[in-house]
Amino acid sequence: MLRQAVGDLNRLRQIVQVLVKHGFGDILDRARILERLKIKHPRPEGQEKPAAERLARMLAELGPTFVKMGQLLSTRPDLIPPEYIAELRKLQDRAPPFDFGQVRKTVEGELGKPIEQLFAEFEPEPMASASIAQVHRAVTRSGERVVVKVKRPAIAQTIRSTIDVLYTLAHLLEAVVEETELFEPVEIVREFDRAIALELDFEQERRNLETFASNFADRTTMVCPKPIEGLCSASVITMTMLEGKRVDEIQPDSAEGKLVALNLIEGFYQQAFEDGFFHADPHPGNMLVLDDGRVALLDFGQMGRLTAAQRSTLVLLGLGIILKDADTVARLVYRIGSKKERVDLAEFRREVQEALEQALERRLEEIDSQVVLNRLVQLALRHRVRIPPEFTLAVKALVTVESTVRKIAPGLEPGAVAAPYIKRMLVEHYNLDDLRGGLGRILLQLTNLLTEVPRQLSQILLDLECGRMVVQVEDRQSPLLRRLLRGAAVDLFWGLVAAGLLAGAVPALLRPEPQPAAWWAIGAAMLVSAMVTARYFLSPFLRKLSIRQWLERDWPGGAPAPAKHSKSCSEESPVDNRYGSPNR
Repeated sequence: MLRQAVGDLNRLRQIVQVLVKHGFGDILDRARILERLKIKHPRPEGQEKPAAERLARMLAELGPTFVKMGQLLSTRPDLIPPEYIAELRKLQDRAPPFDFGQVRKTVEGELGKPIEQLFAEFEPEPMASASIAQVHRAVTRSGERVVVKVKRPAIAQTIRSTIDVLYTLAHLLEAVVEETELFEPVEIVREFDRAIALELDFEQERRNLETFASNFADRTTMVCPKPIEGLCSASVITMTMLEGKRVDEIQPDSAEGKLVALNLIEGFYQQAFEDGFFHADPHPGNMLVLDDGRVALLDFGQMGRLTAAQRSTLVLLGLGIILKDADTVARLVYRIGSKKERVDLAEFRREVQEALEQALERRLEEIDSQVVLNRLVQLALRHRVRIPPEFTLAVKALVTVESTVRKIAPGLEPGAVAAPYIKRMLVEHYNLDDLRGGLGRILLQLTNLLTEVPRQLSQILLDLECGRMVVQVEDRQSPLLRRLLRGAAVDLFWGLVAAGLLAGAVPALLRPEPQPAAWWAIGAAMLVSAMVTARYFLSPFLRKLSIRQWLERDWPGGAPAPAKHSKSCSEESPVDNRYGSPNR
């Protein structure tokens, strides 16, 4: 444990030094991290460059783990601004390969047999190497060509140590530097922790492959590698090798390009809207195009999942854009998000409507989903409405797919492809003849309202049950009430003091046995103190007991008092101003 602590401290110092080098030392200096680690604050390099570019360079210098972190963050527009996402997308997950001896040791240790008994051929040189694993070509004993993905030795422990250091740094920044609250460093580290844990689990990746293959067994748009039974474990995964060309090798606006683009966009809609299980990082490097035009997806470590309710919300969101109903779009974005503080819903709706006005004024075929969805996410982030990770992953994947589609088929509009697809999905819920004009908008808003009300009532009841319901009451008389309560508290204090002094004086003065004169003096002093305290405590009440007012009172059957003596209570009784209040 001591060795690990020393290692973590050294890693923290290394990270901090690189942060300072790239111009982020001021934040660390304000958190007094540099002072505690005894690190000087030299003039940073490239200070004139934008912060987003400096961040990307810093992550690249810190190594493969941080590059992976940057890549994962580039899929989360709800956590970081667009200019940072654009720079982080440029990061390449490359790492030096580890030697074949380590590969053999891992494969044989995980699968329980020598490599020669497991594979007919196994290429020692890797075909690709990244931060978490490297990939080798091989041939099974049955003659099938496969690829073997082998996890780096001790990579889980290395990443765990780095994440622990990042948690420490993030907590320090949030506690000391107020501006970091907007970006929530701890939340960023937590999301990275969750995502990287899934990528490190090769058993989970194998299950992802099996699920995806089952979903697309009868479809002609996409395929994925097939995991080989008996040759997979928590650190080794063996898959069928797929032969094809890279997406960026396709001639733009060709017949092949249009076919691939249609398969790509429809395949993604099938994943997200029908299955609720989608590839979360479908960039061109994770795709191959087969001879028949199908798209083969690779690297299933990062997947997204959507429940039936979330898929329904996405469909309604798409329908709201098709119908150009900005109010429904704003309601849906607000509904799916979590709020850390009170949000002015009317203001949020107004800003969403203004932001979407230009896009929604276009024809359906011209709507750019990338612009629309990114602006929605950024508006939500600005209003502190946190969009769930599942939705942001779906948005990022859709934006990535549409970007690829526009490159290989410039004449194809993804919005035009999406419209009939969404309408087909709504057949079982709505009569499409009614989805026109004002009636369609009313139906959509009514459906949204009926869906929202039970959820909000359930949340109110849950808050009541858990004691989280806070009721704020505003009363114009509350300042007066506070002064009266404060005065009553002071009176109670002095009353207890007087009672205590009196309780101590009586036994000292009335004790029958002979006692020293000092006891008499102490008792007398306590009695005098009790009387003075009682006089101070009771004086406001005694002044209010006016004998003259009592004598001049109109008794039944008696004559009224002379008018010259009819003074108000406030005139007759002096006001007690000790507590800033009128008569108590």
